[in-house]
Amino acid sequence: MDIKGVTNAGLKRKTNQDYFFADKIGDVYLAVVCDGIGGAHGGNIASEESVKIFVATFEELLAFTSDYKSILLTAVGKANDGIYSMSQEQPDLKGMGTTLVACVLHGDKYYIANIGDSRLYLIDRKKLKMRQMTKDHSLVQNMVDSGELTPKEAEKYPGKNIITRAIGLDATVEADIYEGDYKGELILLCSDGLYDFMKKEDIVKITTSYVDMDVCMDELIHTANENGGGDNITAVVMRPKK
Repeated sequence: MDIKGVTNAGLKRKTNQDYFFADKIGDVYLAVVCDGIGGAHGGNIASEESVKIFVATFEELLAFTSDYKSILLTAVGKANDGIYSMSQEQPDLKGMGTTLVACVLHGDKYYIANIGDSRLYLIDRKKLKMRQMTKDHSLVQNMVDSGELTPKEAEKYPGKNIITRAIGLDATVEADIYEGDYKGELILLCSDGLYDFMKKEDIVKITTSYVDMDVCMDELIHTANENGGGDNITAVVMRPKK
């Protein structure tokens, strides 16, 4: 299994508030992507600290259990506790928070945790199709669910970046947890700076065409920037070796 991550500030933002982790821990693959909110400085801290707390908690618990759903929920809770405490104790960090999407891959099973609007996609390399596995916690998603907007209208809606759930904004947070059978698909975790500025067919083409993972990741960043680069861009790819 290859696993690789990349992040870039994009063309319009002065700072990069995204942060990620992508590595193998023992015989388990772990990927995490966070997209910070709450001002340039606070967003940076929220995303980076969330990833660090999440990964440290994951590694600690992995030594005692293989209940990955429980590990993910605990790691989310610890990350939320850490960011919320920092925002309460430091006035200049008040209101900071971050999205979080994480994936555990072990053998033939995957486990996903999601808060906010960073996403995880599964990409079928034979059919060249991508499927969104997470559901955004956002204003536009709520409007789509209620029938106020169609999915197509939601893509251009002015408030599309308003999220309704994030790490660190409240004393507690609820993560969506998904699990499924892994059938050799390519796994992509990304912030909205990637999927908002790339066509699905381009994401599929790039992630399935390039054998060299470094070239693949560089091309994702390049294409998102070519299409405007209006936000920070982060992507993590996991795929079986050919």
